[in-house]
Amino acid sequence: MLSSRVWYGGSESHLFNKLESIALSNHPSTPVLAASLTRALEKQHVGNQFQPSRVNWVVQSSAVDYLHLLLVSCQWMFQCFNISGRFCISIHDEVRYLVKSEDRYRAGLALQYANLYTRAMFSHKLGLQDLPMSVAFFSGVDVDRVLRKEATLDCKTPSNPLGMEKGHGIPNGEVLDIYQLIDKTNGQLIK
Repeated sequence: MLSSRVWYGGSESHLFNKLESIALSNHPSTPVLAASLTRALEKQHVGNQFQPSRVNWVVQSSAVDYLHLLLVSCQWMFQCFNISGRFCISIHDEVRYLVKSEDRYRAGLALQYANLYTRAMFSHKLGLQDLPMSVAFFSGVDVDRVLRKEATLDCKTPSNPLGMEKGHGIPNGEVLDIYQLIDKTNGQLIK
């Protein structure tokens, strides 16, 4: 007899089982950086109550762990390979850096490598010994001179009817996948 329910039959069953096992453990912590849930919501105090909030905590806190590992890894590569840039802002699942123009492609490659390292760490900590290429790298890294939602949007609005290029002389940026970044940098972070 099982002491808790087990999800089965769907493509996400293993994920939900893992999330619930973490959330309902005696001392819940994130699988990678071991951040702890507040003691007020631990099992000995609330039993199995607040399960949706506790499962959401595992997801959200793991995302924070991911962001922290990504930023530290990228910063380390910037320092090691003399890439002139710095973290600017993160918005949900996006990170933005301010980078010297001559270092833009190496910075993009460093970001891709940082994602690879971070994904590998998460996979390893969760007992997954395979990392599919489809999740190892970002689908694209934006390289742009201005801060906008997408590097290829001209940003035409009622107050800017000509857009960025015709109205202000700012051309579209680039969206580069791992292969394009490797082509532009020969796959190397050194100058």
